[in-house]
Amino acid sequence: MTTLAPLGFYIDCAEQTVSEQWLPTGIFSGVTSNPTLLRDAGVRLDDVAPLYQRLHELGAQEIFFQTWGTDAEALYGNAHRLREAAPEAVIKVPATAIGAQATARLHAEQIPVLMTAVYSAKQALIAAALEVEYIAPYFNRMFMAGRDAAAEIAHMTRAIPQDGTGPLVVAASIKSAEHMITMTDLGVRRFTISPDVISDLFGDPLAARAVDVFEEHMAGLL
Repeated sequence: MTTLAPLGFYIDCAEQTVSEQWLPTGIFSGVTSNPTLLRDAGVRLDDVAPLYQRLHELGAQEIFFQTWGTDAEALYGNAHRLREAAPEAVIKVPATAIGAQATARLHAEQIPVLMTAVYSAKQALIAAALEVEYIAPYFNRMFMAGRDAAAEIAHMTRAIPQDGTGPLVVAASIKSAEHMITMTDLGVRRFTISPDVISDLFGDPLAARAVDVFEEHMAGLL
């Protein structure tokens, strides 16, 4: 019987204040980012090093930055620029032909890689063949493009055991905690989630009301 990897959550946001709010809860293994999230947070390349250091201070065990470039050499070189600023960062590389070339070189140097922009199960096979650590399928973006996102992700988790012997699926582009429940049913063990989804994950009006009642009753006992 296959033993599944433990559940793991990542904060999908480059804003330091968000990590300061949520990393102390203890449920997040780290923080993921991409060029869009860096732009939205006002983080430039020169800011990566201090951001990386602060996230480590807050307890992030894994921090992800995405390389960029229009050819394999640029992807590879910029991955090293990121690792100079963030020495133990996991490098995100697009699941493309040039991304595969760059990934092969990074893997040979034992640099951990997450293959991103995954929209189909066939891309997961590429990542598995390259022996990367993670793949990130875009759940909601697949759905919005008219693809059966749940079926594609189910193919991935069936083809690649989610026990840590192959790439772990890190579900991305998630719009609700309900999406997360759906994907755990499909065998997904890693999730990267936005601040809105984090709030949804922790939010339950019945639980909030119960806590309020407990506080009211305890106040009468003091």
